[in-house]
Amino acid sequence: MLKFIISALFLALFNVGSAQGVEEDVVVLETEGSYVKGVGDSKQVTKGLALFDAKRQAVESAGRYLSKKGFIEVYEMKKDEIYNIVAEQIEVKTLEEKCDPIRDGVECAVRITARVRDSDFVSAEMLNRKLELEDLKQPFREEMGPTIPKAIEPGMEIARAYRLLRRREWRRAIIYLDRLETKYPHWHEVHMAKAIGYYVLHEPVSMMKALEKACRLGNKRACNDLEIIKRVHDVDIAP
Repeated sequence: MLKFIISALFLALFNVGSAQGVEEDVVVLETEGSYVKGVGDSKQVTKGLALFDAKRQAVESAGRYLSKKGFIEVYEMKKDEIYNIVAEQIEVKTLEEKCDPIRDGVECAVRITARVRDSDFVSAEMLNRKLELEDLKQPFREEMGPTIPKAIEPGMEIARAYRLLRRREWRRAIIYLDRLETKYPHWHEVHMAKAIGYYVLHEPVSMMKALEKACRLGNKRACNDLEIIKRVHDVDIAP
């Protein structure tokens, strides 16, 4: 089961002056992310998703504090897009990498030090807007058969799925997530996003299956949702 541990929440929180004399807030964190290697997962995918897990949690923690101080916006509909892009692009230093056998296979963990700046969120929002315009220009052929790049960039890739969901392009989002699943079959975030898509498409059975898979793969939010959701679109789904 995917496990996540924050080794040390804050090492430092301070203002840093830029070359132009403009101060920005920087949060430095030490976090550890992990990923359980599944059948067919390459070493590159396993390491990439473990690293991204650590980076994403660092961004989540930093965002809570920076937003309280008013340095970044409190993103609502776009949060999953912005935070995943920030996680893909932040400056990190790898402190330790290890893989250990567990009952269900092999769990790989990566411990990092991450620097998260308030300007990272601003840059991510600007990039997200640019990417959204590019999404809108995609030809119909690409929409129905999206190309998934070979590069391991989970933050950028899952952010696109959340952009499609926000724009209410439900079917296109599911098609894209199906393709993304072939690349990351054991990544819980893909299945969590699918559950959201199936919910708005009034497909509660598919929604619950996606939540169950996300939960098995270590998504705590999916596990909590399975515990409390008893009825969806007038369909009883409680066991």
